[in-house]
Amino acid sequence: MQRIVRKWFGLQIIPVPEKRFPMWSYEMSRNNARRFLHFEMLLKEVEAIDGRIVECGVGSGRSLFAFSIISQYVTKPRVIVGFDTFEGIPPPTAEDGEGNAHKTGWWRHPMEDVLQLLQYNGLSQSFIKERISFHRGLFEDTLREYDGAPIALLHLDIDFYESYRTALRELWPHVAPGGIVAFDEYRKPVFPGATKAVDEFFANRSERPVKSEVVDLYYVVKSRVG
Repeated sequence: MQRIVRKWFGLQIIPVPEKRFPMWSYEMSRNNARRFLHFEMLLKEVEAIDGRIVECGVGSGRSLFAFSIISQYVTKPRVIVGFDTFEGIPPPTAEDGEGNAHKTGWWRHPMEDVLQLLQYNGLSQSFIKERISFHRGLFEDTLREYDGAPIALLHLDIDFYESYRTALRELWPHVAPGGIVAFDEYRKPVFPGATKAVDEFFANRSERPVKSEVVDLYYVVKSRVG
């Protein structure tokens, strides 16, 4: 049996042999299709903005895979940079609620597995080598070493309060005017710390989270003024 990868909006169908690695994160469910469309809309909105795609919280690579496909076949090519521990999420704090107190280490996806999954789902070795880079470690360490290149789209899928605080503090200055910061957990009741961190960060700024037209996700467009 063969699985297929649909390279959207060209509808190019590429047969991929069955592999021994799990593929569930890449299957095109209704919700995943809406997320894909959401990401496409965001990248089209920043089409005229120079800069990278930066993702904090790579996980299984599902969103990064979508960014790769869109930037190859729909919008202009971009460098994609991913930050993650690749050892599961770090410990939550009180702001994240009792329901998350036991989740240290959840969602562990080793970097080597993510790279193999990206390739098995249709990304070429040359694209991965030339366009994608990963930084392994805690955000407190890795984000402080960010090289300062402008960011057109910053995607945060990092669950907890301290992770959101750190990512926004360290990377917001590098988001280009007109660039976008997209949130995966904002206003999701199961992740109260994420919402609190975002609201605190933008409390004294002009930008406000906007809800996507196609899925229950939010994003902020950085002001071009000031």
